[in-house]
Amino acid sequence: MSAMTTTATVLVRAARDDDDLDALNAGLRSWYGQSLIRDMFATAGPAPTAILVAEVDGVPAGYAHAVGRGLADGRRGMGHVYVLPQHRRQGVGRALMQAVLDVCTRERVPGVMFQTDDADPLAREIALAHGMALAGVHQESTLDLATLEQHRHLVKAPAGVELRPLPQDCDEDQWRAFEQVYNRLMRDTPDVSSGAEDMPYETLRSVLKEPWQVMCAWRDDQIVGFTAIAVRDPAARTLNTWLTAVDRDLRGHGLATSLKVAQALALRDVGWQRIVTQNMEGNAPILASNRRLGFVPGVALRDLTFDYPA
Repeated sequence: MSAMTTTATVLVRAARDDDDLDALNAGLRSWYGQSLIRDMFATAGPAPTAILVAEVDGVPAGYAHAVGRGLADGRRGMGHVYVLPQHRRQGVGRALMQAVLDVCTRERVPGVMFQTDDADPLAREIALAHGMALAGVHQESTLDLATLEQHRHLVKAPAGVELRPLPQDCDEDQWRAFEQVYNRLMRDTPDVSSGAEDMPYETLRSVLKEPWQVMCAWRDDQIVGFTAIAVRDPAARTLNTWLTAVDRDLRGHGLATSLKVAQALALRDVGWQRIVTQNMEGNAPILASNRRLGFVPGVALRDLTFDYPA
């Protein structure tokens, strides 16, 4: 009599408030942390989104999220898929990938951008098997704010430019004005060199909730540069750079570095301990600024693209 075989039942469902998303991404060095991810998906906006959990026979086994709007380079949607090692080769990754594509449909976006640890050959192998292509690399680095005092002298600005955060009593009109600056400068970064849609206001505010998270360079009461920070892990007192950008006519004067130091010193003084940042390889000015400030390189994040046939 032949041995009986059983097939695991894979169920993909919406993530719940009590799901431990950190545990579902255990071992993944490119994971941003559930605090930041939940913030990003906290507010319903115009883009279709999903945070998903896969179960194998009722046991949580994998995680995915998706944004069906062209916010990534090439106007691609944004996706993330991870399967816990003990649940691989059971169809979990395939089910999660399909769930991401059900959000990021070809009617909405031309493809999807994913990201994983560049030092994980198995992840690359699986990604390529699912029809993805290797793209650019972002270097993730961490700054210990206890080491920052030696760089206070770098807080300086060109003549006529003042460094200060958004006003503490920042109202809706001021946040909307900042949104316009954010999207204008974001379009002029290497990360979206092939074009991308503007970030919806609702998404921006779900991450940048308070004025102290945005340090600005002001000229004639207009924002001409900024660095914005997101809360990555409040328990570990860890923040994550969201974007640092400066008007073209002010580049080359150390203004981005000045903004980063001014904000980091203020954050250190109220108890934050570290800042994590991700920058594209080839973005020499920002990478040089990071080295100068003492950011320590960690995981290299490989961008992966899945594009629909033309």
